[in-house]
Amino acid sequence: MVFCYLCEDTVKVSCFPAVFGFIANIGRAISNHVSCYVEQENKIGGVDMQVLKEEVRQRIIKSARREFKKRGFEKASMRSIASSANMTVGNLYRYYKNKEDLYGAIIGDLFSEINDLKSNLPEEPEARLNYLLDGFKELQKDYRSEWLTLFGGSSGTKFQKVADDLHGVLRETLKEVLEKNNRRPEIAVPVASAIIYGLNTILSSDRGKNDELADDFLNYMMVDIADRIA
Repeated sequence: MVFCYLCEDTVKVSCFPAVFGFIANIGRAISNHVSCYVEQENKIGGVDMQVLKEEVRQRIIKSARREFKKRGFEKASMRSIASSANMTVGNLYRYYKNKEDLYGAIIGDLFSEINDLKSNLPEEPEARLNYLLDGFKELQKDYRSEWLTLFGGSSGTKFQKVADDLHGVLRETLKEVLEKNNRRPEIAVPVASAIIYGLNTILSSDRGKNDELADDFLNYMMVDIADRIA
């Protein structure tokens, strides 16, 4: 004998199949109601929920750009990104499985462009150097925010190797140019760093006309660079 809260009395166990059947009927009714509600809510003012989800995704990306640019990958907070995007952390993880997944969504296009750039390097050192600087010039125009995200704070991600490799290609190319002109190849290290750091400094500035300044900087680095470093 147990107490049945539906019968409000002590009943035999044998009555529970009926009780369970009653509960199952309630469950089905609730399920049908929820399905109907979801079907109605899937469209709001004629706008499909898939569109709304894409809008949420764009809010996340916008928030994440600010967070990664400000703090870098390692110090960036998914909680802060979610808060800025006006959503819960749990909902954020429905869109991106982890912080690196979100980071990759931001720099994915730049990642592909850098790989294309590296796959078409000229063999001759001076030509390769000008090719790289021309490529940098185009990338900073099209992917300014992504460039800063990658080169300003990719430490701790699998994408750090992309930034390091590109820096390395530039450094080794400068070294070849110096050696070809019988100059000290050690200069290649600070010169390569100066190009990357200088570009990052310009692009991270909030002041106007920084695109023009970045253009002028790269133009200066490109004009007769072989003669100037040799």
